[in-house]
Amino acid sequence: MPCARGVNVFVHRFTNWSNFARLMGYDSNFLMIRHVLEKLSSSRPARKLAVVVLCSVFTAQLLLLLPLMWVKYHQAVDAQIEQERSSLQSIIQHSPPETFLNPQGLINSALVGLVVTDAAGNPVITQGELPEFEDLTQNSNNSGSNRSGSIDVLWFLQSDKGRVLAAARINTAPIYQSSMEFTITLVLASLLISVVAALVTLWGTNRSYITPVAQLTDKLRDSRENSQGRVPDKIEYAETEDLNGLAEEYNNLIEAQQRAARQVKVKQQYLEFAAHHDPLTHLPNRLMFEDKLKRTVATAVENDEPFVVFLVDLDNFKFFNDQYGHLVGDKMVAEIGNRLQSMMHDIDMVARLDGDEFVVIQRNIQDRTAAEEIARRVMNIATAPYEYRGFTLKAAVSVGISCFPKDVHGDQDEEMMGEEIVNNAAVALQEAKSNGKNQYQLFNEKMRSRLTARIRLEQDLKLALQENQFEVYYQPKIDIQTRQVTGAEALVRWKHPTDGFISPEVFVPVAEEAGMIIELGEWILRTACRETRKLQQLGFSNLNIAVNISTVQFTDGNLLPMVSKALKDTMLPPKFLELEITESAVMHDPEEVINSLHELSRFGLGLAIDDFGTGYSSLAYLKRFPVHTLKIDRAFITDISSDSDDVAIVEAVLGLGKHFNMKVVAEGVEDEDQLKFLSTQGCDIAQGYFISRPMPVAVYLAWLRKWPHGMYTPNADNVDKADNGDDKVSVLKFGT
Repeated sequence: MPCARGVNVFVHRFTNWSNFARLMGYDSNFLMIRHVLEKLSSSRPARKLAVVVLCSVFTAQLLLLLPLMWVKYHQAVDAQIEQERSSLQSIIQHSPPETFLNPQGLINSALVGLVVTDAAGNPVITQGELPEFEDLTQNSNNSGSNRSGSIDVLWFLQSDKGRVLAAARINTAPIYQSSMEFTITLVLASLLISVVAALVTLWGTNRSYITPVAQLTDKLRDSRENSQGRVPDKIEYAETEDLNGLAEEYNNLIEAQQRAARQVKVKQQYLEFAAHHDPLTHLPNRLMFEDKLKRTVATAVENDEPFVVFLVDLDNFKFFNDQYGHLVGDKMVAEIGNRLQSMMHDIDMVARLDGDEFVVIQRNIQDRTAAEEIARRVMNIATAPYEYRGFTLKAAVSVGISCFPKDVHGDQDEEMMGEEIVNNAAVALQEAKSNGKNQYQLFNEKMRSRLTARIRLEQDLKLALQENQFEVYYQPKIDIQTRQVTGAEALVRWKHPTDGFISPEVFVPVAEEAGMIIELGEWILRTACRETRKLQQLGFSNLNIAVNISTVQFTDGNLLPMVSKALKDTMLPPKFLELEITESAVMHDPEEVINSLHELSRFGLGLAIDDFGTGYSSLAYLKRFPVHTLKIDRAFITDISSDSDDVAIVEAVLGLGKHFNMKVVAEGVEDEDQLKFLSTQGCDIAQGYFISRPMPVAVYLAWLRKWPHGMYTPNADNVDKADNGDDKVSVLKFGT
């Protein structure tokens, strides 16, 4: 609005004046006024309030004074007219006739024109500026309009000759000018009063509102700046009661922020703790351990300070969980964590890596003897029995030990050295478990060699899958009574480009651990189904194929879709495919296995339990399994001619097979006597070196064409070079 802009202009000009005054030496007063005006100009509400006060006071004065001035002006004009009429009446009434006929001095500064007529209407006096006589006689008010600062009036006067009519012109310009000057003076005075009122309002606003708010704001700003990033402290303010409520509200907000900040800090501390600690044992977790390991390696490299890493793992913890329940298992883990934590005054760090695995870092260990002593202490503490809910619980642990810098390569960066020492401890831990568990093992170069070979084998396996280095071999099975071929078992063989044939017992466990067994098993299944279908088309129409399934494959959950797709793609009817499942896979999760086996059986597949008698099968579950075949392990067949215990076991398995209406297959048949004994006992199918070694599909086809007309012995160059006279080596338990 214009007035507000005027205030800003005034402040701007006053600022320039104050700068000039400061140069002239009038510094303090002008600076104070300038400071006040700057605060006022920066406050928009204050400017608006001042403008409203100024306009209101000025308008009120004008509304009061202007009507009064208008009335006063007309009163002055009326007084002037009356004065001139009285003067003319006196002259006409008391003057001699000769003077009346020729009057002198009737015209003056006020009476500037006059016309007097007698009773007959004849003019007897005419002087000065003649008024509009006719207009006056027609106007009922006996006065005319003001023309050029004069007014015409009509008077009836008494004289010696009777009543006369006088028309006069009165000059009102001096009265108007005087009135206007006085009016302007009053307006200016009103404006000055209004400005003073606005300034008083601004002063009061500054004193009662702007300055207290500015002081309150300064206190808040100081509190915030002094807080150094924290929530500001409360302010103390008692300048005026009007702002105490506002200050209290600010303090309430600050208090709420402080409470929120405390809550956030507590949550941050909890999240920080949760991010770096295990929720069950409250020990440092893997993330915190890795950070500690990095710092420990850096310190060890810088100060040439040795340290040792101990990996502690509970033995058979899954069985412990299955036996006592996960709640008791968690209690066991927590108890061992607490016990290891009690050693913190002697060791640098105890952390829980995952599940039932802990790690210990100990610095300043000079030799392996001291490391072994700590390992024994760890095992003694961890394996001490304790009571829980009526159970006497006792854990068994294995410990892997790796020493720095002896067990690491020094020609690599610190991060790689940290990874290597932990990996070496893990290798030593696996060595301890392989050697019977519940013991400790120090890492050595032989373990490193085995680890290197294990890594190389895994890499070669990946390359072998990409380059199709695998081949499916077939070991025939015959009906013992008729000597007719019923089918074969599919076995995988790997001919390494440089190492030659590698035993399945070597690379299959690696494939299972590395997660490659699923891809490898699917390739074997599809290859066996495709080649069996081709053999059927060549005239062996009733030939079936048995494919082994590993525990990994069976628990994968994708077995049936993968098998059905392989059969569909190769056009092999499901009844000619038999899946062999080991006892350990069957008993891994019996209820789930029963459901899976029923699904496979409904699809039309044959199901067999391989190596029956070597595991821990439950006969209660066996009767619920939709299994068609039991395979007797070769360990019970080898000495069947001389060992009565083996005879009893074989007879028991054959009895079970007959009772449950299952076929029984004898593995590892190596001579005619074994075959005759099995025949007399009612065994259904035989498989072993006496019949044939595993062989490639082309050799298998030639063998089929010769059997049973004569014993066909394949050429040594065409049979499995990896068997080395051991049938166990030629048998692969792989998945589909």
